[in-house]
Amino acid sequence: MMRSQLSSRLWLVCAWAALCAGLWAALPGHAQTRGPSGWQSLIETHAEAQQVSAGVRTVLEFSPDEPAPPPCRSGLRVAGPLQAVWRGRVRVQLQCSQPVWRWTVTAKVQRLGQVVQAQRALASGTVLQPADLRLVEVDFSVEPAGAATRLDEVVGREISRPLREGSAIALNVLRAATVIRSGDRVSVRLLGSTFEILSEGVAQQNGGAGDSIRVKMADGKQITAEVVSSGEVTIRL
Repeated sequence: MMRSQLSSRLWLVCAWAALCAGLWAALPGHAQTRGPSGWQSLIETHAEAQQVSAGVRTVLEFSPDEPAPPPCRSGLRVAGPLQAVWRGRVRVQLQCSQPVWRWTVTAKVQRLGQVVQAQRALASGTVLQPADLRLVEVDFSVEPAGAATRLDEVVGREISRPLREGSAIALNVLRAATVIRSGDRVSVRLLGSTFEILSEGVAQQNGGAGDSIRVKMADGKQITAEVVSSGEVTIRL
């Protein structure tokens, strides 16, 4: 009988202790604010904040063999990384206020976003069309900077050098599509504030819309005019 009463009292004491521990942990400032997955989420949020490029998402990979930081009741924050650029493998420092500690973890950073690639081998001078192109997700941490990220940036533009299949389309290889070639006869429109004169000449250079090219007029003089469209240039006074 006495043993049974003792067991009942012991059970009540243990239950009361567990309840008190739960309530204590739930009080503001005493809960463990970040568990094993919480500190990873904190680092991921911090890494996203360092990303300024639109349309790029950050993915972090933590080594499963690396020890996790100790529990933190409050004040857990990211104090790193120790490297200035979030690319490749970075060391990230965590700091906790209660209890006070510092901890460094290593993460592999990927900055994932889409770039425009050549769907097939393309010769220099090709005017790019949608069928020539594809959007592919790549890691910007290792991809050279300066690649086009939208189809509307490249469609209708001409490439200044040949590209292999799968090559990213760099913005610095694009130019306006050639609509006038050297030797073409062109209409020359001279525009003044109150008048317009139409003449003819021969293009001395290739050019795309908006380019300035040299044109030889009928009297032998050479002028510089702006390409408007195929076979037409203008001079504005």
